This record gives sequence, structure tokens and C-alpha cells, in this order.
Amino acid sequence: MRASLVAAHALLIIFLLSPIAHGFHEGGGEEYCLGCHNIYTSEGSQESSSALPTMITLKGSDPSSTCLRCHAAKGANQSVLSNDGSKFTPGGDFYWLQKTFTWTEGGVHYQSEADSHGHNVVALEYGLHADQRQSTAPGGRYPASSLACNSCHNPHATSVANGGAGSTTSLLTTYGADPVGDTTNGNYRLLGGEGYKGSHQGSGVTFTHGAPIAVADSSSWIETDSSHPTYGSGMSEWCANCHPAFLNSSTSGAGGKHPAGKGAKLNADLVKNYNSYTRSGDFKGTLSTAYLALVPFEVGASDVVFLTPSSTSGPGLGNANVMCLTCHRAHASAFNNIGRWDLETSFISDSHPQFGDGGASGNDLINSYYGRDMAAEFGETQRQLCNKCHVKD
Repeated sequence: MRASLVAAHALLIIFLLSPIAHGFHEGGGEEYCLGCHNIYTSEGSQESSSALPTMITLKGSDPSSTCLRCHAAKGANQSVLSNDGSKFTPGGDFYWLQKTFTWTEGGVHYQSEADSHGHNVVALEYGLHADQRQSTAPGGRYPASSLACNSCHNPHATSVANGGAGSTTSLLTTYGADPVGDTTNGNYRLLGGEGYKGSHQGSGVTFTHGAPIAVADSSSWIETDSSHPTYGSGMSEWCANCHPAFLNSSTSGAGGKHPAGKGAKLNADLVKNYNSYTRSGDFKGTLSTAYLALVPFEVGASDVVFLTPSSTSGPGLGNANVMCLTCHRAHASAFNNIGRWDLETSFISDSHPQFGDGGASGNDLINSYYGRDMAAEFGETQRQLCNKCHVKD
């Protein structure tokens, strides 16, 4: 305990004395430690002191509640939890974890359950609880009761060994971009790298895959067709740290799983489909404007220099591949299985939530598709967005 307190005290002194201004998780500014922790010393102070710390606690009651003190702040650019589903971040809005939708069709009762809408992080101060349907991660063994923001994200912005075991804290750039000035290149979105323990909560899972190569615009967290993360490589492999049974990088789709990963390359036909498809029955699209944020892909690059978050181009032939986030969101969505769209209906216009559904309120319908009026943009007869690649409509 004393060794960890000494280490924390050393880090605190480093960051309090640093004259360099950086983003919160990038290792600069006196708020770096005190923003999340209460640090008590023998003198009873919670500020910097020459006395060694005697106790370090989280500001929140649990790790995720501590994170959400900033990341659920009303009106904050970095918020990932709203009170109406209006945070259109690439990962999704944890709001949907609190919404269960019910409806009846042809006398049959249907339900889209809250626990199926995302990764159920435990943040008791914000009404977020462990998944009640399953005790471990689907396709893996990460315990649902331990799932927290720091299960995936390393809040201390470590960089050595890809943010894994034995890493040290540095002044980082954390959106995957090239390092500038006195920063070093941190993992995309602070994702834990090879050797990361999946937080301190005794998950029993050690990451075997490094963080993905990806870049996002640090000035905007709103995902659009022209401002979005650009994924280079390794996203599906990283997801497999907790969901190993779902990783299938083969183009054969063996085992009934949709191929996803570095080996799931988009062949010539799939590339042509993606770039020409604009909506059901319309194939007049072009490569330069083909990108659809609802159906992203990996470009197949291992260096961030080839990644542009403002690109509107579709995939090129030879390197692009399908990944887990092509069809699913990382945090939460309005749909079962964290779908980017409703995976359980034939027509997008029939997606749930809809007006009149039990549990639906406010702007749930339009917010579920990130403010896009899908019927107006794609037509009432738009079918599943799988057709962006497969054209089965």
C-alpha cells in the first residue's frame, strides 16, 4: 500500500509542477490527479503537499461514476450520457441503457430490453447497473459485475507497451493522431493495450491484443459522414480481448459468425457495392462521397498518417475490411445487440423505438439514428443497412 501511495505522490508532484498545458488525460495541469481522486496526507490536505499521501480515494462511489462526473456533464463536448439520447458520439449514448421499449404487432408482444442496448457499465450514481441477463461478456469471461469505463479505457493515459502492464504515464495525445510538440502518441481513446488488466477490479482478464490504430477529431465528439473516427486496423482484434469467441477474421464466415477483422477483406464486389450504394434501389454513388457513418469500415492501415477523420471516401480495393464496429457501437445504442441500426426489422422505417412504443419518449425515434430522418433521407422502403455491402434488397 505504501509503495503505491509513494508512486501516486510522485506522479502528483510531477503533474502539479508541470508548466505545460494539456488535455485532462494527457498528463498536464494540476487537475490531472485531483480531478478524479481525493488525496489525503498526514496533514489532512487534499492538495499538493510535501507530506506523503496516506489515503487515495475516488471522487465517485465507483470507477464509472467517477468518470461520468465529467463525461455526463450537461452540455459538455465529451459527454457520453445524456438525458434524452442526444449525444451522438461514435461510441453511442449510455442513455439507451435506461430505456426498454415495448410494442405489439399482430397480437404479438415485443420488447427491446435496456440491458441489450449496450455495454452495461456499473455507475450506481447514474442509475447504470450490471447486465441482468448474463453474468459474463458474450463470447468471453469478463464478469458483468466488474464492467466499468476503465475496463476498456486506461484513465491514466499510459503509453509504454501500448498502454499495458508496466506502462508509465506520459504527456500524450489521445485521439490516435501523430504526436505534436512534447507529447507522445497515446492509444486511441485511451484504450488498454496488450497486457492491460481490464481495470483494477479483479476481472481475471489480461488483454492479449493491442489497442487499435484509429484517429478521431479531438475538437468534436459528434459523429457525422464527414467528421468521424477513421479506423485503420486492429479494432475487432481488440474487442476480442473480452469477446474472443466472436473474432472471426476469415472471409468464409465459418461457425455462423459474420467475418470481422484484419482478414475479413472487402473483395472487389463488396467494395463496388459500398461505393455505389446510396439507398435501396439507388446505385449512383461514387467513391469520393460513399462513406456512411452508420456503416464504417477499417481502411487496413497500420499507421495513423494514412487516416483522415474528415474523409468522405468509401473503401479502396485490397486493404479495407469489416470490423465489429461496422454493425455495432462500442458504448450503447437504441437497438438490441448495440446495433448501429435496428437489426431485427426488414425496413428501417419500421425500426423501434417508434412513437407510441411503451417506454419511448421525447425524440427517441430521431435520436436513435443520430438526428437523421431515415425515412426522408433513405425512403420508406429502405431495407437493412447490411445492403451497403451486400445489396440483397
